[in-house]
Amino acid sequence: MQIHHLQFYVQDADYWQGWFVQKFGFVPTHGEEDRETLRRGAACGEVWLDFASPQAIASPVAQYLDHHSPGVAAVALTVADPEAIARLAQTHGGHLDPTAPQPTIITPWGMRHPLYTTSPPPLRHSSLTIDHLVLNVPAGELGQAVAWYAAVFGLVPQQRFKIHTADSGLDSQVLRHPHSGLQLPINAPTTPNSQIQTFLDHNGGPGVQHIALAPGDILPLTQRLQAAGVAFLDPPADYYQQSKERYPHLPWRDRPWRSLQAAGILIDCPQPDALLLQIFTEPIFNAPTFFIELIERRSQAEGFGAGNFQALFEAIEQQQRPLARRC
Repeated sequence: MQIHHLQFYVQDADYWQGWFVQKFGFVPTHGEEDRETLRRGAACGEVWLDFASPQAIASPVAQYLDHHSPGVAAVALTVADPEAIARLAQTHGGHLDPTAPQPTIITPWGMRHPLYTTSPPPLRHSSLTIDHLVLNVPAGELGQAVAWYAAVFGLVPQQRFKIHTADSGLDSQVLRHPHSGLQLPINAPTTPNSQIQTFLDHNGGPGVQHIALAPGDILPLTQRLQAAGVAFLDPPADYYQQSKERYPHLPWRDRPWRSLQAAGILIDCPQPDALLLQIFTEPIFNAPTFFIELIERRSQAEGFGAGNFQALFEAIEQQQRPLARRC
């Protein structure tokens, strides 16, 4: 199983196609429109995106945006047997979209999964891939969601995180496909004021919190995006001091390492001699919902570093505090 493409429902497909082209170096792939929907596409490496915006109030995209924040409305997947997956999904409480041109599962949490048998070809100008994507579900439903994706798609539970601060918390379970390596962490809030609950409130329910793009070398892309005006979350104030104490063997004073810190990139060692580098944008839409992660795994680093996960949670919480005060 692999990600075929991501479909965004947005107010202006032209704008968001151009945003990914100008900021990330994607190339336009298609443009279509009818009386109800405008569609634009963009691709980079193995990452294919589809943007749909409404042209009429009766458009399914318009109806979606009446109840949800702009964001990922569908995660299309490449699977060996779409019909068999569709039958499994229905057995476990999902249903099919009878209007879709290919088998399309709608999960009990409203996430759409169009199913394909072949993947789109990679664009050779870039090595960009999707490392993982993260799904947020309501409190008390993490176990159900984990069981559903395990039963329907054969995903296997991996790391489990319980993250909290003085103010809020979340519970997270990482799922991984045993053959393709596709990873799907699922989050649920553990407190009423959790950042995950903030996402659910503003998104209009469950949805994709973020996608993690793997560029191969994280620093040049991060610096290019920062120069282009893309806003990133700031690490907690004591993050690097704590990291230096946790990993005193790393060459923190060397120029490349100083550059990573200057860019605000998080640094973790999930296994001996392996390195996990991550950085997160602020939400890209006008709501505290969807954002983008950049990730680099050196020496085949696996999983998700607990230190970085905690730092991300604290950074999002800090970014949302002005919103909480306004509410």
